[in-house]
Amino acid sequence: MSGRVIAAAHRLADAMPPEQRDRYGRLIEAANAHSATHMKRGKPADDAGRVIAKAVTAGKPRTRYTVGRDAALITRLSRVLPDRMLDRILAASLRPHYPRTAMA
Repeated sequence: MSGRVIAAAHRLADAMPPEQRDRYGRLIEAANAHSATHMKRGKPADDAGRVIAKAVTAGKPRTRYTVGRDAALITRLSRVLPDRMLDRILAASLRPHYPRTAMA
């Protein structure tokens, strides 16, 4: 995710009505922090471009293509785990990125 995408995500979050911000604000902050953390070790855009080029030129394209080990792992897990369990795993990966709340 580029800096422009992160900036756009922040602008969209800032534009949310207060009731949406109350409900989803911390989750959005966690997702943005998670993305920023993983940008450093993510695959280069060229890798994604090669996968996309392969997908659009394949005579018999696969249903899904992945870029990177994390995406491949999640795709494989989604085939064998129930949706709710996979959701718990993904939620747990966001937990360390949630903003700290001020203690009163």
